[in-house]
Amino acid sequence: MDTFDRVSAEYGEKSVIQQNAAARLIDLLELRRGESVLDVACGPGNLTSVLAKSTGGRVVGTDISEGMIEQARASYPGIEFRRVAAEDLDYAAEFDVVFCNSAFQWFKEAGRATDAMRAALVDGGRIGLACPSTPDFAPWFNSIVEAVSVLPEIAPTFSHYRKPWFHLPDRDAYQAFFEEHGFKTKYISLGHEVSMHTVDEAFGVYSAGAAQGYVGQASYDVELSDEYLAAFSAAVRREMESRAAGGLVEVDFNRLYYIALR
Repeated sequence: MDTFDRVSAEYGEKSVIQQNAAARLIDLLELRRGESVLDVACGPGNLTSVLAKSTGGRVVGTDISEGMIEQARASYPGIEFRRVAAEDLDYAAEFDVVFCNSAFQWFKEAGRATDAMRAALVDGGRIGLACPSTPDFAPWFNSIVEAVSVLPEIAPTFSHYRKPWFHLPDRDAYQAFFEEHGFKTKYISLGHEVSMHTVDEAFGVYSAGAAQGYVGQASYDVELSDEYLAAFSAAVRREMESRAAGGLVEVDFNRLYYIALR
């Protein structure tokens, strides 16, 4: 099972932070009618549908998760979806725009994925990318996991944990990375975004995204038990509840927005 298969059915409802980032990214891209768009790591297809309505041109969604693609095809039968990893994209000069939201940090071979996305663009085509960035990409979630990881029912297994994400240290490092892969930067920002949520909402944000890295099997060199997964989830929830003030908790991310031309 792919990391995100188990949350594919509820991802659209819980991924509110990712959707907010996508709205800003779409604004930055300034999509034009008739443009073709490749939505890389499209998830359940919600944003692919928005892109299709925005341009009226050819729009294709791709994702490595079988569960996500099945959900996307069921929800949006009029849109083309493919199950394929970003690193294995095989398009050649077919799209005006590549759209990649809240996924770049998950790519196992970020350089190869970047090359494949660039190859999919026509000359002068543009990429729009947003993702949690820097090693401390989600300070609040990270501090919660630090507190949870030392609990006696968590610590022995968590000692086998390795962070799965691709991150660079700062904005300049990201710009250099993409330009080394042939892109011409038009816009780049890396800022600290903060929003307030109920515990239910914050736990949903965690479950739909970061949890897949913190308790995904690929992040451990030992087999994870159902008991460990349940204990970890319950401990995260308790820690969020203990930090809530007035019924709300703070959720923050360091997020990169990047627009560039091929």
